[in-house]
Amino acid sequence: MFAIIMARSDSVLFFLAGFTQLLIGSELASIDPALAILGLVLEVTGGSSVLVGIYLLMFVARHHKEFTESYNKLEKATMARGDSGRLKRVDPLPVKRRMTNVVVPGILAFIAAMAWLTN
Repeated sequence: MFAIIMARSDSVLFFLAGFTQLLIGSELASIDPALAILGLVLEVTGGSSVLVGIYLLMFVARHHKEFTESYNKLEKATMARGDSGRLKRVDPLPVKRRMTNVVVPGILAFIAAMAWLTN
């Protein structure tokens, strides 16, 4: 399950960027009519970023088996021989730190989404 969360961390960043752009775009449109065009552009790009995040979330969930065997997102991983003699990847970072890289942007994206929806 942890591999699924780590592979989906990119979609969380797209959600965070998209909802932030949607929030800023809607605020710009309501503040000044001259900035309405910039607000509209930010809303369109923010919406497309959210759609890319949804696509990545669904694509990785659908093709999870292919990613677990070939896709390595561990930047500082080292190769070590296991008990059976096969090479395996060993991640030197603790699980807490890896989870923080996913949970914190996820919470921020949720807050941005709620702020945009209440706007």
